[in-house]
Amino acid sequence: MNKTILVASKNKGKINEYQQMLSSVGYQVIGLDDIGYDDEIDEIFDTYKDNAIAKVEALEKVYSGIIIGDDSGFEIAALDFKPGVYSARFMSEYSYQEKNEYIVNELKDVDDRSCAFVCAIACAKDNQMWVTINRAFGTVAQQVENGNGFGYDPIFIPLGYDKPFSLLDENIKNTISHRALATKALIQYLENS
Repeated sequence: MNKTILVASKNKGKINEYQQMLSSVGYQVIGLDDIGYDDEIDEIFDTYKDNAIAKVEALEKVYSGIIIGDDSGFEIAALDFKPGVYSARFMSEYSYQEKNEYIVNELKDVDDRSCAFVCAIACAKDNQMWVTINRAFGTVAQQVENGNGFGYDPIFIPLGYDKPFSLLDENIKNTISHRALATKALIQYLENS
């Protein structure tokens, strides 16, 4: 059986996370750069599931093998669960540092700092499409705490911890994150299908 998985992404941080989580069960993870895929796959849908599926379907035209696409988002209760499915496109002209600072500032006088990271993974294998959606719950930090990680990691403190993802050991993050939970479900699917 082919143990290579193509991730519909050029994001090195994301590909590295997948590699760390999937290598333990013998999978090799490659990204779009590894197959020379340069086209943009736009996230045009209103749901994580549909965006994840669209990424996989775009790649099925050029790659035969196991393909996964994901869409993730950051949902903040006090902001009506925004930026949500639009997290990557939210304030798109700004850096993540600026986006994170904006969110922290918006919540400076807010008591309810509850939030969640969401990850939908779609997987094409043997002409079948499979999807899972998982959430990691937490709170928005009082300030931006840069370190490791990417995106909104510097302001997401997972439940049960006192540091944001960006300051947690990556082995912890790769066990409790939204992507880790979705990847655990993916591994079960891959190993049992």
